[in-house]
Amino acid sequence: MNKFFKYSIPIGIAGIVINLVIFAFNWYYELVIPVFEKTMEDGPLFTFIDYLTYFTPLIMAVLFAAYIVAGQIYMKKHHEKVEHQVTEKVIEKNDKLQKELDAKAEFLKHKYYTNCPKCGAPRQENMAECSFCGASLIIEKKD
Repeated sequence: MNKFFKYSIPIGIAGIVINLVIFAFNWYYELVIPVFEKTMEDGPLFTFIDYLTYFTPLIMAVLFAAYIVAGQIYMKKHHEKVEHQVTEKVIEKNDKLQKELDAKAEFLKHKYYTNCPKCGAPRQENMAECSFCGASLIIEKKD
C-alpha cells in the first residue's frame, strides 16, 4: 500500500493537469462544434454520451485530487506509526541504560574492603560480595 501512495502528489497533479486540458478541449468543442452536432442524430443516448464526454475530465480531476489527499493522509499516518515505533525503541533503550547507570551509582555509593573480612580472599573488581564465602565486602558506616 505504501508504493500506491508514494508518488501521489506528482501522479495526482499530472492527472489533474491532463484532465483539465481535456476539459478545456471539450469546452472549446462544445462552443465551436454545435453547428455540426445539429445535423447529426439527436436523442437521449446521444445527449448522455455528449454530457459524459464533456464532464468525465472534471470527474477524473476530482478523483485525482482525492487520490492526492488520500495519499497524504496515508503517508502521514504511516510516518506517525514509524515515528511511534522508533520512539518506543528509544524509550526502551533509555530505560535499560538508566537501570545500568542506577546500578553503577548504587555500587559506587559504598566503600569496599580490599580483602574479605571473614575468609581473607582478595576482592574481585566490581563485586560487592566475596566470591568464595559470599560475605558482604561493604564497609559499614559508623555514625
